[in-house]
Amino acid sequence: METSTIVWIVVAVVVVIVVVALIVAAMRKGKERKQEKRREQAGELRERAEQDESSVRKRESAAAETDAEARRARAEADSKRAEAERLEAEARDRGHEAAASRDDQHDQLRQADELDPDGNPRKDKRG
Repeated sequence: METSTIVWIVVAVVVVIVVVALIVAAMRKGKERKQEKRREQAGELRERAEQDESSVRKRESAAAETDAEARRARAEADSKRAEAERLEAEARDRGHEAAASRDDQHDQLRQADELDPDGNPRKDKRG
C-alpha cells in the first residue's frame, strides 16, 4: 500500500472518530438540556405545591371542623332521641295509670250507685 492511501485511511478514520465524537457530544448535550428542563419543571411543580400547602391545610382544617360539628350534632340528636323515647314511655305509663284510675273511679261510682237506697243520683242529673 502506498503512503498516500494509508494517510487517507488514517484521515478517514480520524474524521469518522471526530464525527462520532461530535454526535455523542451533541447527544449528551441534548440529554443534559432535557434533564435541566425536567429539573426546572420539577422545581416549578414543587413551588406550586408549596404555595398550595396553606390552602390545603385550611381545607383540611375546615373539613375536620365540619366533621366535629357533625359528630356533636349527631350526639345531640341521639341524646334528644333518647329523651323523646323516655318521655314517650313516661307518657304511656301515665296514660295507663290514668286509665286505671278512671276505671277505679267508675267502679267506685257503680258500687256507690248499687249501695245507694235512694237510687242513682247521677242518672237523675243526666236526664
